[in-house]
Amino acid sequence: MIESSSLPLYEVAVAAPIPGTLTYSQPEGIVEPLPVGSKVLAPLGGRLIAGYVLAQLPNQAEFTGKVKSLSECLEYEPFFPASLIPFFRWVADYYHHPIGEVIRTALPAGLSSVSGSAAIRAKTETVVRLCAPPSDQSATKLKQSEQKTLDIFFQHCGGSPVMPRRELTRLYSGASKALHGLAEAGLIRLEERQVLRDPFGDTLPFFDRPEILTEEQTAALSAITAAMDAGQFQPFLLHGVTGCGKTEIYLRATEHCLAQRKNVLVLVPELALSTQIEAHFYSRFGDTMAVLHSGLSAGERFDQWQRIMRHKATIAVGARSAVFAPFANLGLVIVDEEHEAAYKQDDGLRYNGRDMAVLRARFAACPVLLGSATPSVGSFYHAEQGKYRLLTLHKRIDGQSLPSVEIVDLNKVKRPRADWFFSEQLLSALRDNVAQGLQSLLFVNRRGYASFMLCRDCSSVVRCRNCKVSLTLHRGSERLICHHCGYSVRPDILCPECGSGSLVGLGIGSERIEAEVKRLFPQARVARLDSDTAGNRRAYMALLQQVRELEIDILVGTQMVAKGLHFPRITLVGVVWADSGLGMPDYKAAERSFQLLAQVTGRAGRGEHPGRVIIQTHQSGHYVLEAARCHDYQAMYAQEIELRAQLGYPPFGRLINLRFSGEEEQEVEAAAKVVADFLRTIAAKPVDILGPAPSPLSLIKNRFRWQVLLKSGQPEQLHRLCNQLITEKKQQICRKSVRMGIDVDPENMM
Repeated sequence: MIESSSLPLYEVAVAAPIPGTLTYSQPEGIVEPLPVGSKVLAPLGGRLIAGYVLAQLPNQAEFTGKVKSLSECLEYEPFFPASLIPFFRWVADYYHHPIGEVIRTALPAGLSSVSGSAAIRAKTETVVRLCAPPSDQSATKLKQSEQKTLDIFFQHCGGSPVMPRRELTRLYSGASKALHGLAEAGLIRLEERQVLRDPFGDTLPFFDRPEILTEEQTAALSAITAAMDAGQFQPFLLHGVTGCGKTEIYLRATEHCLAQRKNVLVLVPELALSTQIEAHFYSRFGDTMAVLHSGLSAGERFDQWQRIMRHKATIAVGARSAVFAPFANLGLVIVDEEHEAAYKQDDGLRYNGRDMAVLRARFAACPVLLGSATPSVGSFYHAEQGKYRLLTLHKRIDGQSLPSVEIVDLNKVKRPRADWFFSEQLLSALRDNVAQGLQSLLFVNRRGYASFMLCRDCSSVVRCRNCKVSLTLHRGSERLICHHCGYSVRPDILCPECGSGSLVGLGIGSERIEAEVKRLFPQARVARLDSDTAGNRRAYMALLQQVRELEIDILVGTQMVAKGLHFPRITLVGVVWADSGLGMPDYKAAERSFQLLAQVTGRAGRGEHPGRVIIQTHQSGHYVLEAARCHDYQAMYAQEIELRAQLGYPPFGRLINLRFSGEEEQEVEAAAKVVADFLRTIAAKPVDILGPAPSPLSLIKNRFRWQVLLKSGQPEQLHRLCNQLITEKKQQICRKSVRMGIDVDPENMM
């Protein structure tokens, strides 16, 4: 502890679960001021923990006492620009999350270690640099190995004065010792230079720039560029049917923004879509683009972040975490497939990437473009109310028509066998497509072979020992697997309830559909695309390349095949079972089912051949299926907005879900009841407090789960309650045995 007036003071956000920021003085022995965004090591509660400098403070009277000094500065080079700090503060306040942990979440792995310096460093290599011209080299008396080293250098350097040391020693093993003599003679110099880890490889396809735009594309682009020219915040909702050319509008708007010497941030909801957008942007802009998503290694993410900080990249493309990309001069923010629930983080800092993208644009005073063929009900409502400006694309490019859609009622049609998953209509269409050399896509919204194992003797279902969910049979790995915690067992087990060996796999998954298709169409080339077959980015891109090169006739997949893919030879889409999402205990279940059906339908007929879609269902009269058959977003929206208005759900009200979890169910239930009772004593009239109640998934990873749902048309009242709860009750209620999480604007109610 030292007198605060003797050294500069700093506001520091420590990477720990404490509210607000702390004040520290500059480390002793350091003369230069610490830059904003630098990483420091701060004493806290008897330990040292990483923190981030947010501001240098004046030595005012309030700090005349003694303050702790920082232990050291771990990284002087800032990890983020000062212009991002107001954004971090807003996120921390809105999501009721410590600002230091907000910043730790924002930074890529390696930059955000809780203590010590960055775990990931820049990758470097030693290079040989020629210091004297060839004529001077020949005048110097050299050893035979030294002369040979120089000769090989000149033969393979391609005219460059620099060559990697490892390449030279690979070509001539004697170069390793010879280089020291050449360096002593002043003929060469050994230097270290940074080597960027390539996140792209050679798997990205190339896309040409179309010469002309449609009238609708031109009109939409003009509105967006006008907002950029005006330098003002303007949210746009780009609602365009599948195949209408939304991506080209993104690219042209980016060209306009770069011409203004500003930066562009592009968000996609998940890795599967990221690779497609990456390919389009890389084809157009090359190495000016950085990528930020979980498909990269820690080293690759480190390099990409540093490229942005050092102004080497002007565009960032990535999943939800890319919303924190450290641009200081944003001119445009793009959110593709803005309706996707994957933009919401489900643990830790539970932020919504789409909503934060709108906020970043507001802080940067620039346009934000939200694009979707099936906008979220909330976003479309904002457009109706004038909060967003609606841009509509009604037509596909090149005059392509939307595919015809047929609903097959599985309750009425005859199937060749009762246990088959294919109607005769779908089988016949698949046969015709294979015969014509066209491609087909079969969608099933579950992976694995069978979704559960049933005992024929006692009718019990084999469940995970850690979670209250059924185990999924995976034939490829010969395991029963829990998709929530990863627990697995062999499938040849006895029934845990009665000891019977009469277990049978029921339900459908992508693995089972693939096996059936291969059996029914032995002459066809069949592939499966789900998280089991494309667990990493390179495998995913390789499989898509096979589809693109017409090496696959029938592609079976889960949600990974439903969005963003453009394959002109896919003319048939079959939805094996459309009912899986309609019965979920979530007020957004119908909306999400429509979005998924409309998106997968949009994969058909994107080339010169017309598209056909067959949707199999047991609920043929459901309004979602009728809207999907007619490509009628407005019909689905009208139904949903009326229901939500009646119930006060978003966009007419706001929600905050308080989630409780622990290993002892009684303790979790008690904590949830105490919180609910406390909130009811302090809540004003406009707030509804629903619960406490067990979560729909009441046991995950051996932790029991309860929740209390807050609902109100006045969001400030909800946040007031949460702030009061944190201040007065959280430490009393949530001991080590029970955790409480605050989920603002929840997407997943499970």
